[in-house]
Amino acid sequence: MDVYKSRVKGGRMDNGVSLAPQIDSYLKGICEKLQIRPSQHERAEERYHTVGGWLNAEGSQLAIYQPVIFPQGSLRIGTTVRPLRQNEFDLDFVCELNADWRRFRNPIGLLDLLEQRIRDHKLYGAMCERKNRCIRIYYADDFYMDILPACPDSEAGGTCLLVPDCEARDWKGSNPKGYAEWFESRAQKKAVAFKRGIEPIPNQESADEKPPLKLAVQLLKRARDIMFAKDLENAPISIVLTTMAANHYRLESSVNMAIANVLSGIMTEIKAFSPGGRIVVCNPSNSDEDLSERWENNREAWQAFVSFINTFYQQWQVLNQKRGIDAIADVLEKLFGEEPTKTVVKEAALATQAKRVAGTLSVAKSSGIIVSSGTSEATRIRSNTFYGD
Repeated sequence: MDVYKSRVKGGRMDNGVSLAPQIDSYLKGICEKLQIRPSQHERAEERYHTVGGWLNAEGSQLAIYQPVIFPQGSLRIGTTVRPLRQNEFDLDFVCELNADWRRFRNPIGLLDLLEQRIRDHKLYGAMCERKNRCIRIYYADDFYMDILPACPDSEAGGTCLLVPDCEARDWKGSNPKGYAEWFESRAQKKAVAFKRGIEPIPNQESADEKPPLKLAVQLLKRARDIMFAKDLENAPISIVLTTMAANHYRLESSVNMAIANVLSGIMTEIKAFSPGGRIVVCNPSNSDEDLSERWENNREAWQAFVSFINTFYQQWQVLNQKRGIDAIADVLEKLFGEEPTKTVVKEAALATQAKRVAGTLSVAKSSGIIVSSGTSEATRIRSNTFYGD
């Protein structure tokens, strides 16, 4: 980071210009390091199609229901985050059956049907595990696929679904497609049309291609993972953080500002429900689904969420008041982890030094911010040879 020190005094350049653009660059870099790698994304799509083909194949107990396979959750909306202490990403999919849910006297029968078909496979049978609402297939040191069986919710209509819940031994309302469309509309990105059959996984976006909302969600989830590393039971679930972030996103062009405003908005919500109440976060595409229902009977989890938001909000204010790249990096490490932060800061410093040596680095006359050469509004920075003139 030495390449910056002659130009930086605290959180501002030596001409008084804010380092906010540099912070935003670091935040994007951290998101890039945290999301699923392109090679994993390719393998996920390949294996997803293979599993989907098995569920639809002739002889499958599910084939008569014309199953529709599609991705949901973070993979669908582009907000994947690498787990803190393991290599496997959690990738979510839905297996929607063209069947009246009333045909299943016991909702768990639908989960049984999906599990049996997966266990019939000579490879997947040894790799799967039954969870509360899905069947999980493990791919060691890579990712695991959670496949959620579902039936159309004829009463709610649209793309609403009913899914079996083992703990409740009942059907639960959901709407993964509607949620994804809503989130994309909040991010102001055209939603991908849904198809019948085995749908493709959306193309992966780089951090530079993503709207600030998606980056803000990735960073919220990463900060959650850091702060709840020793209290996993009370950690707020991803879809709650995602929904609240989207609700308070106001099309900010900066991920830094997007996070600041999201946290401020959530803080205002919390104050409105204090001291005895709690925020109710519903699926915006299916109001019958309370995404935050665990807070109803778990006061400790609710208080942990409040503490998390308060702490994150305070740290974000500190971040934007810090004086110097080293100090900024220190806060980012505490929030998002040492490994991705150090890597991003080091790469940025090396890239800047390479441009300086090549003589392609300039200072914008209007703002004082370091930019690439090639514009009349910038003054070229001399190459630093470190041995005088």
